Amino acid sequence: MKSATTLTARWVSFAVVSVLIGWPLVFPATAAAQGTQGQNAVYNPSNGIVGSNAFIDASMFAGNAQNRNLCSVLNYVLANIDQPPTYPNGAVIDARGIPGVTPPVSMTCTISPWGSGSGYLNVPSTILLPATTAAAPIVISSKWILPSYTHLIGQGDASPLGTTIQVSGSFPGSSAMIQFGSSSGCCTAISVENLTLDGAAARVGGPF
Repeated sequence: MKSATTLTARWVSFAVVSVLIGWPLVFPATAAAQGTQGQNAVYNPSNGIVGSNAFIDASMFAGNAQNRNLCSVLNYVLANIDQPPTYPNGAVIDARGIPGVTPPVSMTCTISPWGSGSGYLNVPSTILLPATTAAAPIVISSKWILPSYTHLIGQGDASPLGTTIQVSGSFPGSSAMIQFGSSSGCCTAISVENLTLDGAAARVGGPF
């Protein structure tokens, strides 16, 4: 299979700043401290260790998905971010830990993370995709239709440490791999960054 389209965008770097006040230093890393499944635990001066909706750890929901593959896990998280606690401005969904889940979660997707038809999930999000290997890229069988205010971010566009999305053997040759916005609602603040799209006849498509 040859590479048809490689989409490259600017690098985004994140800085983590730690402030140490007093001693001893404690690392509260237990799941019980998180409060809400998938949230990270942070320190709040008023309430101690509480859950933070800064971003959601998708690997925590791997057991909830009907099919244990990357896209079904993302679909489950996207389908539930409108439930309490809500994320009206769009959740940051961190799927970078998915390959390390035991038992393993397949990188071969059976659905789009946003679903399709009457089950289409028109919700904003920033999704951090995992790094892939040459032997196990993210394999999709249908195009991904990204809603407005969706940011899809891979781990780079180079091998072997980047993120590759590849079409399956049954992928429609005339279809786009990734579509910005649906035909009924196009399309604001969508970005795809730091990944490779690999498809024989696939292409990045509109509407724009």
